[in-house]
Amino acid sequence: MGAPSLVRNLKLRRYIAGLKAEWNALDMPYLRSLRDGSFEREDFLETQVHFFAAVAHFSRPMAILASRLPRPDQRLPLVENMFDEHGRGNLGHGHERTFLVLLERLGVVVGRASRTPWPEVRAFNAALTGLAAFDTPLTGLAVFGIIEDLFSGISLELGRGIVARGWLEAEEVTHYPTHATLDEEHAEGFYRQLDGPYGEDPRTEEEIEQGLVLGGHLFLRLYEDLYRARGRRD
Repeated sequence: MGAPSLVRNLKLRRYIAGLKAEWNALDMPYLRSLRDGSFEREDFLETQVHFFAAVAHFSRPMAILASRLPRPDQRLPLVENMFDEHGRGNLGHGHERTFLVLLERLGVVVGRASRTPWPEVRAFNAALTGLAAFDTPLTGLAVFGIIEDLFSGISLELGRGIVARGWLEAEEVTHYPTHATLDEEHAEGFYRQLDGPYGEDPRTEEEIEQGLVLGGHLFLRLYEDLYRARGRRD
């Protein structure tokens, strides 16, 4: 792997844009039902309570992946990302805390999010940990990059949906507004590391493309699974 590229690889960016257009994540049932009012509040909250386990876990496999990158300049974007996840040293602004604040403002009883997460979320977390530890670094970078990219748009839509349903005022919504902008930067940090290797040879190109597809599959499948399980109660 070379240093993070200073020049965007337009072929890679077109491939990513094509995947996102094909997936059309903002029209998935989870978001569509939030927009049209068919997502019952208690069902939505139940899925969000369990999604918290994914929020809390996300930086851990990223740390594993960072440890496998050979040079400091390759590790630095991931370290910066993890620093953001932890509120840049102020844990009150860390992503776990801001998500818990959002749940509390939505009426979730304190401590409810500490329950054992649904198997759908555990499967997602286990997949990220496994690929970060055992798959190729390029695959891992592609997986995390596309997840950050997708979550940026999804976060914006979730924040808007919560306000549109009248569950909170816009200024009361935490976590999602931050991710709507910050995760674009995080995604770029991963993509910069892929710009150079992409196109070097067919095998490397396929490796990166498969990582992007895998990341999209894992993340969008998580929302599909949560939506199907929305009526489940512990």
